[in-house]
Amino acid sequence: MLYNLFKNTSFTFNVSSVFAKSSTNMLLIFLDSCFLKANDLTHSLSSYLKEVCPKWVKLRKNHSEKKSVLMLIICGSAIRALELIRSMTAFKGDSKVIKLFAKHIKVQEQVKLLEKRVVHLGVGTPGRIKELIKQGGLHLNPLKFLIFDWNWRDQKLRRMMDIPEIRKEVFELLEMGVLSLCKTESLKLGLF
Repeated sequence: MLYNLFKNTSFTFNVSSVFAKSSTNMLLIFLDSCFLKANDLTHSLSSYLKEVCPKWVKLRKNHSEKKSVLMLIICGSAIRALELIRSMTAFKGDSKVIKLFAKHIKVQEQVKLLEKRVVHLGVGTPGRIKELIKQGGLHLNPLKFLIFDWNWRDQKLRRMMDIPEIRKEVFELLEMGVLSLCKTESLKLGLF
């Protein structure tokens, strides 16, 4: 599913390099097993997250690792990240949320925040999330859900994956350990 979605888009990033180590059949089985139910466009973000993660409260209570999150929501811009954070109040409850984007927030400030306290939800752009992982400020092992803000369109009617720079960063993020977590079935991917 993911491979087909990405291979049919028009850009120069070499998608096959992401999947080069897997045979085609194994790749398809692997990708299908790591996907959550897709948003049917009738859900708000909160209702979608409640549906795909019904045991969120239990997961949240058991999470005690710093420098990590249980759920990452990837979107195309800082403004969209703020909109998503505001729209998921019904889902997040007592969860600690961190904004992971570059606008007005330095990487080192975010690293310090992640080191200081336990955070459950991260919402941000793929570029900033990649940078935090590179600098060791964010660990992916405890990550259980990676949700892409797939259907939202900007003023020019572009989805996140229609913007070449963001699409490239998403693929680079997938290569930084996300795909290996999917292979171990410890991480689920969702398209909102």
